[in-house]
Amino acid sequence: MTAPLPFDSRAKYAFVVACLVLVSSALGFRWAVKSLDIYLQKLPVELREPFATIPSKLGRWQQVGNDRLLGAEMLEELGTKQYLDRNYAIDGDPSKGMLNVHLAYYTGMIDAVPHVPDRCLVAGGFNQKTQPENYPLFIDRSAWQTDPEYVNLRAQEPYPIVTYKHDFTLQDVTVRLPLGDLALRTVEFEHDRDLSIQVFGGYFFIANGHATPSPLGVRALAFDLRERYAYYCKVQFMYIAKNGSPEQFITLASDLLKDLLPEIMKRLPDWAEVERRDR
Repeated sequence: MTAPLPFDSRAKYAFVVACLVLVSSALGFRWAVKSLDIYLQKLPVELREPFATIPSKLGRWQQVGNDRLLGAEMLEELGTKQYLDRNYAIDGDPSKGMLNVHLAYYTGMIDAVPHVPDRCLVAGGFNQKTQPENYPLFIDRSAWQTDPEYVNLRAQEPYPIVTYKHDFTLQDVTVRLPLGDLALRTVEFEHDRDLSIQVFGGYFFIANGHATPSPLGVRALAFDLRERYAYYCKVQFMYIAKNGSPEQFITLASDLLKDLLPEIMKRLPDWAEVERRDR
């Protein structure tokens, strides 16, 4: 029988040194993260009100039908239970123009890829006709003012604010609006069953008090290492029409959003207050 090889004491010392290096590196990393105010794990911030409380009438737009409730499988794919799926039509008449509005809210999550129509409609059997393109939204900002109290700490810019009358109480409501240019990332689809029908899907995101049409922009905003808290909300519109065009879609979405955006911001966290927590 072969005698066992003698244990090299140098290997023992090397193992101990390696363990010490790992421990010191971990402690040093934690110290560096803390001293530099870097937050790898984001704290959640809750909605101020459920999306379902958004009024059924927004300007000349009226809700058509009931809110759509998603099944367990679709909720799992969506990745959140805080959503709204509702149809609005001009004067409640779909023949005058109808849009599907889909809102989805995310917070307290690890870096994730937002669920967007570029992928889900293709998976549902639709053919993507165009590549995603950002179209500016034409919203009347004449009633917008500059926040006299707070600036966004990240951008060092004052928030735009708007005051409007509450739908039921008729009391004035003032909300902070997101920073950044409002644009709709738009894609056109068609289905083999009826090629004369166009389906337009468009979306943008509100993340930590900023608006962006880019899924990558969400990561830059909501997962900024300097932020202790994080959220983002997807705002999505769908438009189905015969012989429709992106310009028609953007015109309708802009018209609805001018009254919808303040209602969304009234329910999202007030980021000016959130980013001043624990300071």
